[in-house]
Amino acid sequence: MPPDYFSRFGSLQAVVSNTDGYGVRYFPLPTPLDIRLTLVKAPTYLDAAVSLRTNDTTFAVGKFYNVPTLQVTHDPYKGMQFSGILRDGGLSDFSGGYAFTLWNDRVRVLNTAGLAFKGDLAAPYTRTEATVGYGQTFGKFNTYVAATGRYYLFPVPWLGQLSADFYAAVNVSPLPGLVLDASHFERFVTGEVIIPEFGVSRYEQSTASVTYRLPGGWPSPVFGLGAVRGRAVRDWTNDYTYVYGDLFFRTDSLPTMVGPSIGYRFDPGGKTGILLVSLVAIVK
Repeated sequence: MPPDYFSRFGSLQAVVSNTDGYGVRYFPLPTPLDIRLTLVKAPTYLDAAVSLRTNDTTFAVGKFYNVPTLQVTHDPYKGMQFSGILRDGGLSDFSGGYAFTLWNDRVRVLNTAGLAFKGDLAAPYTRTEATVGYGQTFGKFNTYVAATGRYYLFPVPWLGQLSADFYAAVNVSPLPGLVLDASHFERFVTGEVIIPEFGVSRYEQSTASVTYRLPGGWPSPVFGLGAVRGRAVRDWTNDYTYVYGDLFFRTDSLPTMVGPSIGYRFDPGGKTGILLVSLVAIVK
């Protein structure tokens, strides 16, 4: 086994849901290079792929959302950027550019130019994106705010879309083991794109959660109940409300706690909905 093998499981994503399907994403193989396996069967698509992340470069081959895909993307936080994504029957995209940072790396500015292909359409484009994030602690309250602005320009035909994302979050721990979280996300959009996959739309969502971690686990730190959580998500744009109750079990052999989640989605108007069952994970 590679010496860092078990630490790789921290980014593993298990999918067990009556709405999102069943399988696993980014399962690490016991190889010197960090090779990952993805296999998820969802109601409307299949993901089956192998990926590798090394030296700020991602290599991936397989099927994503039923589309055969080959990808090579080099995207360090700052420096030269390039990406080539070839899809059979979907959107293929080739781009290159540069990213730099300001304000002690809190601000990242990315500029790229590329060429996208979809069917008989070939669309050159430029992308400019600026992201800033800042966190501050006020007593027991931890706050974080972030914003992202992006602009896609398609010179042929002359089309462009400007979008801005705003995110704010706060958490507080009034008692040992108890954490209250709240966040809000807003996206504003103007303009249009010739490639639908590059476009975004207006969106607004609020979330709140209450998490209690049992000290050392119950009844035993070797294996037992590690945490309980209640969550609520409000999709203001589409008029959906989600509520969840989560249980997390801990064991010394895993870097994360996992367990079942039972939730309910209230449809627009609140008169209909659907039961949500899934597997969730949280860091220890």
